[in-house]
Amino acid sequence: MFDFDIELARRYGAFTSYQSDASPSAIEYYGENPAAEMDRLLDHYAEASSTVLEIGCGAGQTLCQLAPKVKQIWGLDSSEELLSATRLRGERLGITNARYLLGAANDPDVAKSLPDATFDLVLSRRGPKFSENLLRTLRKEAILIQEIVSNLDGYPLGEIFGRRYLTPFSTSDQEVLLSEYANLGLFPVSCKEYFYEEFFRDREHLAAFLTQVSVMLSPWLLPRSLPHKPYDPVQDQGALDLYARYNTTEKGLRLLRQRKIFVLRRAEIVSSPVKL
Repeated sequence: MFDFDIELARRYGAFTSYQSDASPSAIEYYGENPAAEMDRLLDHYAEASSTVLEIGCGAGQTLCQLAPKVKQIWGLDSSEELLSATRLRGERLGITNARYLLGAANDPDVAKSLPDATFDLVLSRRGPKFSENLLRTLRKEAILIQEIVSNLDGYPLGEIFGRRYLTPFSTSDQEVLLSEYANLGLFPVSCKEYFYEEFFRDREHLAAFLTQVSVMLSPWLLPRSLPHKPYDPVQDQGALDLYARYNTTEKGLRLLRQRKIFVLRRAEIVSSPVKL
């Protein structure tokens, strides 16, 4: 960690891949670690000739890890503070092939700042989804690697705290996402799902985690028209007590986590009239 990481780790913790006092005391992956799978996929698809775009680059850990392996890499993030940390990290590590862009992936004006038909590889590590506005920036056979925090993440935490947002669809979030991407000409290569458990020492430890990683109870990917209610230590005290009562184990206070990782490829949609 650099000096500027210390305050960011305290404030953001796991939300931006930092370890902090609020991080889980133990994690049980049961054989497969989604973070390790993301690293493996990036190593596989990132080549020396690749131009890469990271959507939601956060504090730049992944961007700076990939930069020495590729031709050029762009980092896009909507947080000026985190993007500044990415830029500073790159400077400290002597990275010269990185470019940085402030803004949201779904903002058409931001997308205009990116070059056409440039990116061989796009990744999003628990960050925003790929946007239609970015489609013109892809090369013909580009690869998209998307890690999402899926709809069972934290279950039943959201139920007990009254923050469970039920989808209006009868299908899973995976089917909805793949359908959206198929309409953009992005088709799946692989889809993997991971369940694992994090453990906290006691309810105070979990409360510190929920305070730091507010997206656990107030998902940031939801439209801002919906009510966002991060953890409140006063109003949520009863809910936290109830959750601890039912989820305390010998290993600690358990929290179920879920991740899904998709690899998609860009392909032309060939359609022709059917001869009758």
